[in-house]
Amino acid sequence: MIVSDNKNNGNTSRLLQLLAPYIAVGIFWCGFSNAWLAILAYHLQVLFWARHENRQIKRLKNKRFMLLALPTLVAGPVIYFLLPYITKIEISAWLTEYRLSGSALLLMIPYFGIVHPVIEQVHWAKLREQTNAAHLMFAGYHLLVLHSLLTFPWLLLCFVVLVSASFFWKEITIRSGSLLPATVSHILADLGVIIAVWLVQ
Repeated sequence: MIVSDNKNNGNTSRLLQLLAPYIAVGIFWCGFSNAWLAILAYHLQVLFWARHENRQIKRLKNKRFMLLALPTLVAGPVIYFLLPYITKIEISAWLTEYRLSGSALLLMIPYFGIVHPVIEQVHWAKLREQTNAAHLMFAGYHLLVLHSLLTFPWLLLCFVVLVSASFFWKEITIRSGSLLPATVSHILADLGVIIAVWLVQ
């Protein structure tokens, strides 16, 4: 009975962790159209679930694995050139709708580009180890954010790219024995994307 209860509690905990971004985005992005509240609510949930864990980003023994982080450098330039052709609403109007204009966007650049990827990698790395559904859940919540900006074919492509990125980050974490290459890869991608959005607006 105790084993069963522990298993049920573990499954419930995992489900809530998988749903963390959906809860935050559903309430604060879709409900209140506030990007800052959405990302902060998401990160607070991550910190809540990580409060009893001692999960650190281990040092990288073989620095050549850092080369695996470099492919995501293309994310920023690709988004910069594609954005005018793949959106169904002006990017500046979209940013304004979600309270990301002016200084709010400038502050979001370092937060989304540096802090956010670190928090996400620590959160999702554990979930990717536990279930392959984590790859789909990771990619899926981004669609809640992007559905109001991108046309459907590009939204679908975005989902495929994010699922692939999740598998890629799991693989390089296993090969390197550290979260560092995946985290740097994620930073390069997110920082490039947010800077591209800032330049295009």
